[in-house]
Amino acid sequence: MRWRASDRYPIISLLLLIVTALQPAEAKAQRLADTDLEQLALELSEPPGQFDTDNLISNEASYLQVLPQLKEIAEPGQAYLGVGPDQNFTYLVHVRPALAMIVDLRRDNLLEHLYLKELIEVSGNRWQYLSYLFGKPLPTGFRPDPAADASVLVNHLRSFPSDDDFFGKSFLEIWSSIRHRFPRLTWDQDRVTFYQIALAFFKENFQLRYRSHGRRPRPYYPSYEQLMTQSNQPGQMGHYLNSESDFRFLKKMQTENRIIPIVGDLAGPKALKSIGKYLKKQGYVVSTFYVSNVEFYLFRKGQFPHFVANVTELPTNQNSVFIRSYFNYWREHPETVAGYYVTSLLQQIQSFLKLHQARPYEDYWDVVSRDYIPTQPPDHRP
Repeated sequence: MRWRASDRYPIISLLLLIVTALQPAEAKAQRLADTDLEQLALELSEPPGQFDTDNLISNEASYLQVLPQLKEIAEPGQAYLGVGPDQNFTYLVHVRPALAMIVDLRRDNLLEHLYLKELIEVSGNRWQYLSYLFGKPLPTGFRPDPAADASVLVNHLRSFPSDDDFFGKSFLEIWSSIRHRFPRLTWDQDRVTFYQIALAFFKENFQLRYRSHGRRPRPYYPSYEQLMTQSNQPGQMGHYLNSESDFRFLKKMQTENRIIPIVGDLAGPKALKSIGKYLKKQGYVVSTFYVSNVEFYLFRKGQFPHFVANVTELPTNQNSVFIRSYFNYWREHPETVAGYYVTSLLQQIQSFLKLHQARPYEDYWDVVSRDYIPTQPPDHRP
């Protein structure tokens, strides 16, 4: 396989400016140079914070339940915001934004996204991506089926043996390329963190699960395999590796440096505000903002009002939506699907701001229950 830094691209031409004026949604999807991605990530980021999980993969098995309504509401060709690992990839391949920014308190999340970015860019298809991710070389003469869904991928790749030499050689080439491409965004000592991330995927493969530090693993945490093969209530799979066309869209965004990892606190003084200013300057509207259950922790820290203030700085319209994840620890949500411990929810961002202005949200339950877009038919609720 071949690892190389992205080519550098010239300044936008007059022709492109004319196209932008005529077709703004399409023309805004401009390729960025490696140096542009690096500069944006550095300029928009805040000092990192701590969270008590590795968060290598999601722990939200319900994440696909909002997809039908999300695809109807969210405006393509705009900006996507999200937190955490590659669950964002699934949402963005369905929303089809022109630009995506992944904001997370932990700097390790930025490093993981750079690692996954490199794997996606060098992979010709989904089979190769999983081969590199899990250290499983594809057999000589193997012909990937471009029409295979996620279940077929899992069944095939699970049977292929892992290879220490293949993994070790791949990792060294990945690390070398990342350091070459983003010398100011990464440090030499990051090699240890990159290796720990890569090793977790290699050692645990499809059985990798979300891990907390100092807490017992929950029995409802899904494995990577379960996340890949999950379906929503209509019975449709939607993981970003479920179709070749979705993977190609993701690969194009990564190759063109249009998915930018940022270190930041959603209630912090800089990151979200700076993102809002940048998006306004570029003419973007936030179509989708995946916040997971971050607001739960912001309430615990007394920082929720700062988050609301930051959201007011984002450019939004009537179609801009939050994606939330509510964990039914103490109280079951009306939108909970039977058999799921986590409930995925949608809310219009402008409605959120208006309701808070009229009567400030009192707690996290107030946030997730006062206003949301119904996504589940009554017969699928508890």
